[in-house]
Amino acid sequence: MGTYGYISIIAMLCYGFMLLMFLAAKRNKIINSFLVVLLGLLFWTGGSAFMRAQFWPGCEFWYQVSLLGILLLPYAYCRFILAFGGKKSGVPGKIYLVVMLLCFWLNAQYGIFLESPNVVDKNGVSTFVYEIKPAIVVFFIPAGIFLIYLFMVLVQICKENPNIKVQYEPVVLGILALFLGNAFLGIPIFSGFPIDILSGVVNVFLLFYALIRRRLFRLQMLASSSLCYGVGFLFSILVFLNIVPFLQKIPGIQPDKNMTVYTLILAIIFLVIYTFFTFLWRLLIRSVFIREENHQAEKIREFNSAISKTLDLQEILDRTIRVMKELMDVGNIYVCMQNVPGESYRGVASDQPLSDLAFALEEENPMIQWLKEHEEPIIYRDFRYSVEYKSMWEEEKHQLDKNHTRYCAGLKDGDNLVGVVLITDSSAKKRLVYDEVELISNITSVASIAIKNARLYENACLEARTDEMTGLLNRKYFYEVLNEEFEKNKEASLALAIINVDDFKLYNQLYGVKEGDLCLQCIAGIIKSSVGDSGYTARYGGKEFAVLLPGYDLFSARNLVESIAKQIFVMNNRRTDMKLKAITVSAGISAAPYAAKNVKELMENVDLAVYHVKHSGKNGIQVFDTMFRNNKNENTTNREHIYREYESTIYALTAAIDAKDHYTFSHSTNVAYYATALATTLGMNEDMVEIIRQAALLHDVGKIGIPEYILNKAGRLTDEEYETIKGHVEASIDIIRHLPSLDYVIPAVIGHHERYDGKGYPRRIAGEDIPLTARILCVADSFDAMTSNRCYKKAFPVNVAREKLLQDAGKQFDPNLVEKFVECLDNGTISLVKAEEA
Repeated sequence: MGTYGYISIIAMLCYGFMLLMFLAAKRNKIINSFLVVLLGLLFWTGGSAFMRAQFWPGCEFWYQVSLLGILLLPYAYCRFILAFGGKKSGVPGKIYLVVMLLCFWLNAQYGIFLESPNVVDKNGVSTFVYEIKPAIVVFFIPAGIFLIYLFMVLVQICKENPNIKVQYEPVVLGILALFLGNAFLGIPIFSGFPIDILSGVVNVFLLFYALIRRRLFRLQMLASSSLCYGVGFLFSILVFLNIVPFLQKIPGIQPDKNMTVYTLILAIIFLVIYTFFTFLWRLLIRSVFIREENHQAEKIREFNSAISKTLDLQEILDRTIRVMKELMDVGNIYVCMQNVPGESYRGVASDQPLSDLAFALEEENPMIQWLKEHEEPIIYRDFRYSVEYKSMWEEEKHQLDKNHTRYCAGLKDGDNLVGVVLITDSSAKKRLVYDEVELISNITSVASIAIKNARLYENACLEARTDEMTGLLNRKYFYEVLNEEFEKNKEASLALAIINVDDFKLYNQLYGVKEGDLCLQCIAGIIKSSVGDSGYTARYGGKEFAVLLPGYDLFSARNLVESIAKQIFVMNNRRTDMKLKAITVSAGISAAPYAAKNVKELMENVDLAVYHVKHSGKNGIQVFDTMFRNNKNENTTNREHIYREYESTIYALTAAIDAKDHYTFSHSTNVAYYATALATTLGMNEDMVEIIRQAALLHDVGKIGIPEYILNKAGRLTDEEYETIKGHVEASIDIIRHLPSLDYVIPAVIGHHERYDGKGYPRRIAGEDIPLTARILCVADSFDAMTSNRCYKKAFPVNVAREKLLQDAGKQFDPNLVEKFVECLDNGTISLVKAEEA
């Protein structure tokens, strides 16, 4: 058969092998057109090989098959080029096909263009001699015209879509290789060498490479079952044809003696060879491709499972980077995210903790625009040939080039591009692996869904914790932040300020609700910009704002609040459309651990400070600080004036109590004495001492509604009567609640029967959750009850009452307050109120 025949058979096997692969591939126009090219090459090569081997049914038949393949190739390439560029097959291709088939039929019938070759025996070697006729130009002229048309179509496709120009390079090189291979047949040095067949093999492999670059074919397709059987069959035929001559020389299996045995032996040998090659191919594919594919599939499953269980954006990005690094041989990976549409895409994550993320990609960047419009990643080496790349600024190109950018992929939330993944090479000469593009696409698709869910969750959380009108934190979430920051700052200072807008109801009445809402939004903007990243801001109530300042002391917090108040006061001066009244605020400030031991106490102290400013005439700032006593700068006269306004109301209520039950009145005045003495000893400022005095006078005002027979009953109370007595706390609150000027005493009054162990009433709160003022009243109230004569008991001696206080410290009473109260009894700071004074 000679060198020509063997190379032809090898080429035919290669074409058949690729044909089997593409038969196992997913169907589309490009794959189908490539199959037509393979069939044309297979006809040409196979016909030429079988003709030279002089197989049945003869040289004439195989010559016609080879000629048909050659004539069909231009049409096959036309279909492939048009499909590769996304174009439909045109009329010229169909005309060429009809003309060539007609010429082929005429030539097969009459041999008028090119007759089959004559077989000449030269030195025992069969040589094929062709008789060239002038009529052969009938083949060449239509083919030449059609090839010129094909070239023009290719140029037009590249002009319309410059991005595809680089993808056509292997196709053009393949066609050029095929043309040169056939042209070199006329050169004497290639006489007798199958250069045309080899050029066909080079051509088809270049087309195969173009399809891989286009990601239309994956090497994992080699593992399909049909391909394994087909490859085994092709190799079996090749080997079997070469060993048959040797089998004929083995004695005992001559075909002319025993045809049945000979056929059976050949069948068994072919089956063994076929089984061996099929098994060998499967083993090779599983070792090289399947194992890697399974590894990738397992890693992606783990990735999908991991990010489906988290809604943390940073964790999603970190896992995305990690899985890419594990599955690809790349340099660095960067993720840039866009927070708000219109902003730049800024670096937020990288595979290297020390990587410089201080770079950004502008939204107008042509590469960003390309990623927005396409779902697939960018192969940067191919992108450099595109119009988009040429329209980029030189600085943008340099930023991508210096990092040896390899791929760029988009992270999408619906139609919005929310992030960009930049994948680089460790070296500028790193080769591309086109299967990586599909891998990146799969990973970024999953990551995009996870990012979308994370952002939806983040937005839902933001809406749940944000005030809709002002954009500040709402009250509920502010309490969560306050508790978290209180725990974090136990060893440091934590300042809290409440800013209450003065006369806001009047402002709404004057200018309308819409203008009032605008006023609140402006105030919120001033507070938020003034606080910045130094703390937290919240809408605490309808017209109240809270500011939490971790690490701030009282002095710094006051300076900040003063600045905010000044800005709010002048904010309406900027209005040019209408003249509005100036806005003033009343603000209270306190800090932990200086003035509060827990969150509840901190909030109560700030509220008291705000009440103090409101009752002082508004438009001011009050700092609640129990560490700085007897502040010389305070206006004592003004404070006395404030509380003097409430004296008449307090005495009116206590007089009503006295008229109903003289003991209750005497008891209240005694409790006021003990409580204020204890508060003074604790170092509380004068405002708090006065609040405690007023709370002590009013703490039993609710007993006005209790029947006298219960109040004066000498024996043990029934359960129903005891429940009636317990109701005096809530009755006291109901009375005080209708006196807005005295509502600051409510925390002390409502909690004076709570127990430190949580077994008291009415709210059953415990420990330091009970307001400090209420804990002070509890000690004073109980001590007076024990040391006073009642209709149902005699007064205990002081030493007995003292011991009972100590016994119940930590149970009914705050142990620290009991210790201080007993100390005051012992040193004479607090003395027993005599009966005649009661």
